[in-house]
Amino acid sequence: MTEKEAQEAKRHKRVDRLKKGIMGLFVFAVLAPIVLAVVFTLRINSLEKRLRDVTGNLEKLQAEEQKSAVEAYVSALGNPSGQEGASGQGATAGQEGASGQEATAGQEDARGQEDASDEENVMVRKVYLTFDDGPSSNTDNILDILDTYGVKATFFVTGKEGAKAEASYRRIVEEGHTLGMHSYTHDYSVIYASEEAFMEDMEKLQRYLYDVTGVQSTYIRFPGGSSNKVSDVDMRLLITDVHEAGMEYFDWNVSSQDASSKPLTKEEILDNCLNSIERFQNCIILMHDAGSKDSTVEALPELIEHIQAMEHTELLPITEDTVPVWHIKMTQETED
Repeated sequence: MTEKEAQEAKRHKRVDRLKKGIMGLFVFAVLAPIVLAVVFTLRINSLEKRLRDVTGNLEKLQAEEQKSAVEAYVSALGNPSGQEGASGQGATAGQEGASGQEATAGQEDARGQEDASDEENVMVRKVYLTFDDGPSSNTDNILDILDTYGVKATFFVTGKEGAKAEASYRRIVEEGHTLGMHSYTHDYSVIYASEEAFMEDMEKLQRYLYDVTGVQSTYIRFPGGSSNKVSDVDMRLLITDVHEAGMEYFDWNVSSQDASSKPLTKEEILDNCLNSIERFQNCIILMHDAGSKDSTVEALPELIEHIQAMEHTELLPITEDTVPVWHIKMTQETED
């Protein structure tokens, strides 16, 4: 092989190596973004799953705390020694939440909660249907059902603006139901930041509802109940503030548990309510009329029919004559 041919062969080898290098870079440039995209997608999906799991566990914990609060409260009513206390949230999330003040052992208020088995109190059982978190697309459906059965209920509403929400507020009042307050924002981190924040939020809602309906609402339900575990403020201080402002608060002694993160069936909601109603002469049932609570709407007709079929039982809206159900008892010592 001549020198010229040797040089030509070397040149061809260099060119081939260069071509291969360029091709390799091209393949890398094409495949690298695809591989990275796949990796990032899998990573994002993994993180989203973890977030869903954490959120689901938190909501489940809140729902379990709410259930435990009611069960412990019910247990306390049947325990003369008062050695069991109720603590926990009333949400769903919400639904409805969580609390910063535990109801200590034996501190639940038994006002009006006489056991229905006590013959001296077997007269008229009073049952109050209450709905939190509205108005929503389901509020009108619930109002239609209540109208069909001639039943009045109580709605603890949040602050929602716009023609549709205002129409719902007015309809609640015009059809003879009780318009209660659940907070304007329903943002726990805002309303439970301080006494001032809570009262500002509640008074804002009170003014708004008065402007829309002409009704000065004085009945409230604390988000998460008075036994919630979220508040940064001692709930007994907020209770005192509420009373000093001329308002009254209402917890519940029967929960539909429709605030659970897991959607309940109509049958589950019915069981949760009907299995507890007969324990009490003064029975306040917690439900929600948020837009996602379709099964609550589905259960309502049958729930009403069961209650109306009970002897010595009537369905009523909350009024000034209603005996409140409280999860936390206000003693003289705690008020001082």
